[in-house]
Order: sequence, then C-alpha cells, then structure tokens
Amino acid sequence: MRGSVVTAVAGLVLVGCAQRPTDTGTIGTPPVITSVTVSSMPVPPDKLSPRGRTALDRAERDGVRSIGLTVSTEPGRADEVAATMDRLGATVETTDAGIGYVRVTVPVELVAKVTAVEGISRVDVDEPLGNGDPTP
Repeated sequence: MRGSVVTAVAGLVLVGCAQRPTDTGTIGTPPVITSVTVSSMPVPPDKLSPRGRTALDRAERDGVRSIGLTVSTEPGRADEVAATMDRLGATVETTDAGIGYVRVTVPVELVAKVTAVEGISRVDVDEPLGNGDPTP
C-alpha cells in the first residue's frame, strides 16, 4: 500500500508540474498579457539621395513651387513609372526606357508621393549648374 501511495503522490506532482500557473500574485486580477509584434516587412530605403533631400529642403524653405527630378527606374519599368507620375500630377519631360530614366517636374508638395512610386530605384533633385564666367 505504501508503494501505491508514493506512486500516486509522485504522479500528482508530475501532473502539477505540467500545468501552467494560474496565480498572478494578486487575487482577483487577470494576468497581464502583452503582445509584441515584429513586422517582417523591411523598411524601404529613402529613394531620394541625401544631396537631393538637402536641395528639396532648401527649395521648400525658399518657397519654390515646383522642382525637377531625375528618376532612375528598375529595368523595364520606366514607361510604367512615367505614367504613374503623370497621374499623380507630375509633368513628364522625357523618358528613356533603355536606360531606365525619367525626368519630371513636380510641385514641391507632391515630391514625397511621387518618389514613393513603385519601380523607382533612385531619385535626385535637378539643380542648375553654377557655371562661372570663363572670361578672364
């Protein structure tokens, strides 16, 4: 009989070890459950170059209404990118699908929307060349 009592107690102990504790330390309060979610989506890189970002900030500060952008596209997507930019309000000036190039003029307030178009790999702000007078 003593052997069966020991076996029964050992069995109850093992069963108790397999259960999750229900006591949270405070009587009457439910356990606090927090969920942590981690996105598996990578953060997209900024398509506007650092120099372009500086030029855009300067244009906004100076009250410029529209700005020229040189856009590099993923292979085979130049025409698609140009059409999407046109629908968003940009003026498409030239496109070269062979090298993945689109040149647009866009209102400054739409730059963020236009540069987020899918199929763009890099964007730079066109700046006038500062050619000095070559005469001595």
